[in-house]
Amino acid sequence: MSKTLCEMKKMLKSDFTLYKQFVCNASHVCTKCGRAANDKKLLCKPERLKE
Repeated sequence: MSKTLCEMKKMLKSDFTLYKQFVCNASHVCTKCGRAANDKKLLCKPERLKE
């Protein structure tokens, strides 16, 4: 399994339910591709979103 959402593009079609768990209540955004996730380990260049 890929380690970052950036590499998990194909998961959107195959397992959307699991993908939604990674992105709901996002606390970080990738400064490289713009994806958001609730765990910085899922992004290649994470930056914390201010609350």
